[in-house]
Amino acid sequence: MKRLLTAGLALVTLSLTGSAFAEGHPTGYQSLAPVSISADPGKTNTAQSDPLTDVTRVDLVVRLKCADETCTTAAFGLSIDDEAGEAAALTFTPTEDGKLQARVTKVGGSGEEVVQAYGLSPKPGESFDLRLHWNNGNRVTLDLYGTNPLTGLQTMESHDIQLDAGIKQLSMRASGGDLTLMKQSYTFR
Repeated sequence: MKRLLTAGLALVTLSLTGSAFAEGHPTGYQSLAPVSISADPGKTNTAQSDPLTDVTRVDLVVRLKCADETCTTAAFGLSIDDEAGEAAALTFTPTEDGKLQARVTKVGGSGEEVVQAYGLSPKPGESFDLRLHWNNGNRVTLDLYGTNPLTGLQTMESHDIQLDAGIKQLSMRASGGDLTLMKQSYTFR
């Protein structure tokens, strides 16, 4: 059986062998093949996955690269969209010191609602771990792993969004740079 994760055109094919299904439902899948979307300054490129209704957790290693040295034209986003038109969105926008400020936002329903900004600020071109989890109660948890700017130590920061309906898909957006999923891991129900 094949699952196709699409981003614009077909970006990567997730192949699961028939024998895994003969023994029951697979518990997970990992892809080490990078998936990337790019857009020049002033342009935006988006991509969406196939339905993720059987997935309960996604672990991503993400790299963001700005099209220019100052990152002034860059903006990036990853979101988990639900079946009711809401989304738990993680956005990255440039700061004056050349880093990327991460924010979690609930989009849809009664409008856009900023939940909280992350203290972690990845530098453009750095790889960092992003873990997206959700449960049957439609709570999405976004864990960002990186380096604490004050201590230099590795750390994790987590924020939650409560959605009204079941999870539908993963969406990505890049403007003025490249958003690359360096690694993807999926856990199934």
